[in-house]
Amino acid sequence: MKNIGILQPGRLGDIIICLPIAKYYNEQGYKVVWPIFDNYIAQFSGLIDYVHFLPVTSDVYGCISQAKGTFMNYEVSNIIDLAATFPGSTVTERYVSEGDGFGKEKFDEFKYKIARVPFVEKWNLNYKRDKKAEDKLFNEYVKSDKYDIVGLTHSRGKVNKVIQSKHQLIELNEKHNIFHWRKVFENAQNICLVDSAVSNFVEQINVKGKKILIKKQSQPIATYKNDWKIINE
Repeated sequence: MKNIGILQPGRLGDIIICLPIAKYYNEQGYKVVWPIFDNYIAQFSGLIDYVHFLPVTSDVYGCISQAKGTFMNYEVSNIIDLAATFPGSTVTERYVSEGDGFGKEKFDEFKYKIARVPFVEKWNLNYKRDKKAEDKLFNEYVKSDKYDIVGLTHSRGKVNKVIQSKHQLIELNEKHNIFHWRKVFENAQNICLVDSAVSNFVEQINVKGKKILIKKQSQPIATYKNDWKIINE
């Protein structure tokens, strides 16, 4: 089997966005080697069987060079660099020259273009669902037939929004694997999320129902096509 490497060690939302890229290449007969932040490894353990994840430092100034060293150790010469804006990435200059994610092409479109994978594949997020873990989480938090869920935390902090609900209001937290929240999302009456790894996950699994997306100030936004109402931070 041929080896191919993906250079995108973080953040979590970017990794989720790019997982279908890895799946696409795995289906072409490649073994996909992907170094990611060491604190993310547990998120994917047992759920993703088409990627060989390897831990690297979560220091953005050192992760790229460490990842490249990991590729050398595994004799991976075919590397897809998707890590625009990370110090040491070879595609940052091109990304900035093409609009820095604020032009006609969003940053997720840029990644799929660089990877030479059809952009429609982004919504083909494939992983092994842990229904037992999903049920346990659902039963822990859902106490009403009708409920709403809100998530205001992102990688740089928390947005200052007051969310009101006429149903049970469940606030998302980081105590659980992001993938195990799926049943809660799929059965919610309303979902309100800041643009984050979680919102990208909800988008890529095509959750139906009413959804509000809070757009962060001065940050490029990914592609959302599943009927979100977008408001500013």
